[in-house]
Amino acid sequence: MENTKHILKLGNNSKFNEANIYRLSELKPAGTKLILEPDTDLIELIKLTLFDLILKQVLVVKKELKKSHPRDPHFREYTIVETGKNFAKYEPCTFENYFLSRIDEDSYFILKSYLRVIYKEIPSEYRYKKEIVEGVKLEDLFKSNVMLSILSLLKTNQKGEELRKDITEYLTDVDATIGGLIKREPQKALEIILFLKGNIFLLKNLKFESLERLKIDTSITGGVDNEHSDWFWMDYLYYSDGLDSDFMSEVSDVFDTIDDYFDFDNGVDWGGGDDDFDYGFDFD
Repeated sequence: MENTKHILKLGNNSKFNEANIYRLSELKPAGTKLILEPDTDLIELIKLTLFDLILKQVLVVKKELKKSHPRDPHFREYTIVETGKNFAKYEPCTFENYFLSRIDEDSYFILKSYLRVIYKEIPSEYRYKKEIVEGVKLEDLFKSNVMLSILSLLKTNQKGEELRKDITEYLTDVDATIGGLIKREPQKALEIILFLKGNIFLLKNLKFESLERLKIDTSITGGVDNEHSDWFWMDYLYYSDGLDSDFMSEVSDVFDTIDDYFDFDNGVDWGGGDDDFDYGFDFD
């Protein structure tokens, strides 16, 4: 990206290593989260991965009116998952296959049922973290020894700590300024968002509705081969209504209440009431 150095210069007193920040444009948010917080729980990692796939339009999560079964005379509103326009050409990492291997362009699933199967198929939180580390090529940032493996712990090494410090400073800087930039310097805000890609989900102060202020600048996007670039998701920012903060919060609430229908301490409970309806949509 031609304007990367401009993108990185946010705070006058920033002392981070710019070479470290460049890695953000290559990292998927689950990988970045593990650098920042290696003890991040499984729920948060799955949430970030799902949101990233939504952003890239590999998957679509939306509300639709559906009948609970063919003989039901009434329609009810459900939150469903289906494939997006980039599903067929997307090349997933192993840790993303849990989301994509059971769905195709002719199917859709109730969100809770979909998440149920993902949780069921992930061998363990530690294994999932290792798959993320391997998938986004972060092995050089984490300690590797028998004791950590036995304890199922992930710990950054010195190189990882240096990267964590720089990324933390940069994202904190972006978080503090992004709202004002969207209003006053939309071009610069757009550059930062395109640079961060799915890592925008690590920002606390970004309201997705405010992205409507931003317009595509051909000086940024020109020359990018969408077929072979991770930039193919960016049209979502401008042409889709799916990135709505209220709706994304509702999807997050499904994760926040996940223990209502998953009991990790006593084994997974695959039962459920009417809210877990999955007639004709379940994977099993």
